[in-house]
Amino acid sequence: MNAAAQLGEAWAGFPADHQLIAEGEQLLPADRDQNRGMFLTDQAASHLDQKEPEPAAAATTQARLLARRIGAPRCTSLVEALLPRFQPYRSAPGVPARLHLA
Repeated sequence: MNAAAQLGEAWAGFPADHQLIAEGEQLLPADRDQNRGMFLTDQAASHLDQKEPEPAAAATTQARLLARRIGAPRCTSLVEALLPRFQPYRSAPGVPARLHLA
């Protein structure tokens, strides 16, 4: 078995990605806000992958506001790259209002 297959097997038993990302984000100290923004962006992408637009929009908004506050252009770019993925959900409850804040 090659290394990629072994890695895939190792990750197969873990909970959903967004749960792991949320847990990791909560463990970060306050001085790691840029990492927190990256975790939030990953969390939003994971929610979108699972067709969960409202929590994805909430994480996206948090990431973008954080990125603006700390002046993190890479985080801002990652958030902006996610925005087109919200098109199918533009009328879902909570999504337009949250994304307007972003």
